[in-house]
Parts: sequence; structure tokens; C-alpha cells
Amino acid sequence: MSAYFESLNRRVSTAHVASGPALAPALEPGVVHPAQPVRVAARRLAPGAVPSAYALLRERLMLAAQGKTLKSLLFAGCNGGEGCTQVVSELAESLASAGLNVLLVDADIRTAGLTSSIAVRGRDLTELVRTKDVPPAAPWGRGRLTVVPRPTALTDKETFLRSPDLAFWLDKQRVTYDYTFLDAPPILGHADGTLAGLFCDGVVLVAKAGVTRGDALARARQQIERTGGKALGVVLTQVRNPIPDFLRRYLTVELDK
Repeated sequence: MSAYFESLNRRVSTAHVASGPALAPALEPGVVHPAQPVRVAARRLAPGAVPSAYALLRERLMLAAQGKTLKSLLFAGCNGGEGCTQVVSELAESLASAGLNVLLVDADIRTAGLTSSIAVRGRDLTELVRTKDVPPAAPWGRGRLTVVPRPTALTDKETFLRSPDLAFWLDKQRVTYDYTFLDAPPILGHADGTLAGLFCDGVVLVAKAGVTRGDALARARQQIERTGGKALGVVLTQVRNPIPDFLRRYLTVELDK
């Protein structure tokens, strides 16, 4: 693996805090069929909640940027079922709760995961891109959060996802929002995420511990970088500590001794 994939520590994942009450475990979407969008329920954080894992994830992303500004990021799994929608939605909610202005875009044209779970209303991505409008923000915690629904009727997905109009619209959001996050379909299953990632500052892959294979991550990274995108790192979900609880206290290092 390259340095990009070492830039996000394994501790930076939703699975790291799975034992806490704030985060739900990664979800397992069903089989995706273009004609029958899959609805994946995603548990929402309460306004004002800022789990430490997501604060740490933001720090790791800034380190991975190597001094460059990261304003727009695309999140995607390799094959599906990694919990990408959960990660990107809770990261957006956490940063908004901390006082930032965050835009969350459902760019997964093939499923209804993010859009259905957050019950978004209003103009979808294609309409906003066509009119070149900036969607209104809603209060969330100490900041603001805006969610853009996925396109409901789009015949030529690849043309839209590589269009100059989409690039212009995403660039326009950099003035209004502190962060723009795109929830994309699996990289290895569809070209959608790879294409949309070209207009973002970087791509974050989401992997599931014990399920996502290393060669799948390598192929996803190669696919992103072959087309000119930048893979920033990996968020590992569903991590389990192999050490039993009753043994952990014997392994604790007391720094004051």
C-alpha cells in the first residue's frame, strides 16, 4: 500500500467507537439493482454530537492533504456493504455540530440510501447543477448542514458525472461551505464514483474489517489514480478488539509510574 493508505490510522474509523453509544455499526445494504433503488436506513447523530472518532478523522485528513486545502471529498466503498453512507453522513453531522457549514451530496445515483434515510426534500442534484443554485443550509448543532438528494431520473449518468456543469457547481460550493462531501457508489462496481472524484480534492475509501480484501483496496486506488483522482486514505469500519475485556486492564500502561 502507498503512503496515502497509511495516512489514516486504523483508529480513525466508526468501528473504533463501536462500543460507545454515539455511533451505530456499519450497515449492510442489500443487492443494488438500477431499476429498484435500495433503501438503506442510516442512523442519525443528534444535533450537537461530535464523536471523537470523527474529530480525529478530520485531523487525519488534514495530515493526508500535506498542507493542501481539502474542501470537497468523495467517500466510496470498494464493492458495497462497507458502511460508506453511515461514515459520510455522521462525519458531516459531526462537523456541522462543531460549528462548520457542511454540504452533503447524495451522488449515488443507483441507490436511495442517503436520500431516503435522511428524508431529504427539495431539488435534487441535477436540478441544482442545471440552475447553478446554491442549496439553502439548515441549522445543525452549532453549525449548518445541507443535504442534496440524489438525481431521481438521469438517463446518461456518465455524461452528467463528468460534465463541466457539475465541476462548475461543485467549485461554486467552495465559497459557501467549509466542506462538501459526496456519498458515491462502490468504486469497483461502477464508474460513477471515479468520475465524480475527479472534481473533488480527494477520495476516501471505506473498508470493512475482515471483509474488504487488500487487493480490492489496491485496485480501487489504482482505478482512482489512473483517471487522475487522488486517493487520500481508508476508513476502516467494524473493527473488533481481539483482546477480551477482562484482560485489557492488565495491558494498560500507567504513565504516571
